Amino acid sequence: MSFMDAWEKIIAEQEEERNQLRINQITVQVDYKKKSKHNVHQKKKVIEYGFVERDLDDENLYGRFELYFADRDTLLQQHRFGNETAFGELTNEHAVATAIFTYLAEYYSYILEESPFAISYNPIAEAWIIEGTLPPGSLGGVIYIALAKENGQLLLMFGTR
Repeated sequence: MSFMDAWEKIIAEQEEERNQLRINQITVQVDYKKKSKHNVHQKKKVIEYGFVERDLDDENLYGRFELYFADRDTLLQQHRFGNETAFGELTNEHAVATAIFTYLAEYYSYILEESPFAISYNPIAEAWIIEGTLPPGSLGGVIYIALAKENGQLLLMFGTR
């Protein structure tokens, strides 16, 4: 197998993985500034997301193991934004998506470009984990967010490079 064949195979696998996350959609209002600080326009943005069950034996979690199977204190130690935000009880991935994507649209709209998002549940910390994705073949980092299930507290939010 040549280098190009291997690269195309990796890109195809990444695209398939992203397509599996395009199950659900939510529309949020985003402030759009077109080359101006004063002229702000409201724009609707469709965000795609999907629920992903994480398995302890999944080799693809290497490097992210601490995030998906960490306890509550470990998640709180990694929080880099320092704000005390809470959204109320989050019973399923749809409630999580409604809460976090509305919040991101208001304060961090550039993060919404990482759609589709993967939403999973960490049973040890009783927290929802939201992870951005990149287009296939792209290099860079994504956002990771953790929200407490019982009160929707923002436990963790950081981006990788």
